[in-house]
Amino acid sequence: MALSLKKATTIALDPEDDRLLTRAARERGVSRAEFIRQHLALVLEQYRRHPKPRSAGIVRTLTERGDERELFSAGR
Repeated sequence: MALSLKKATTIALDPEDDRLLTRAARERGVSRAEFIRQHLALVLEQYRRHPKPRSAGIVRTLTERGDERELFSAGR
């Protein structure tokens, strides 16, 4: 994604977190900024709105077909 489409944000890290961020990014082979973006995206995914699946309406459709007691009472 082009830098012009991103908004810059500043964060303050304590020295230990800064050291660990550098190490983690180096081990993944990405920049510190890219490491933060990737992992922040994972956390933020739970806050995204997800559309309900289209098949969710099938439960309503099945109840319109009748009562299942009719199926099981015929053999008695």
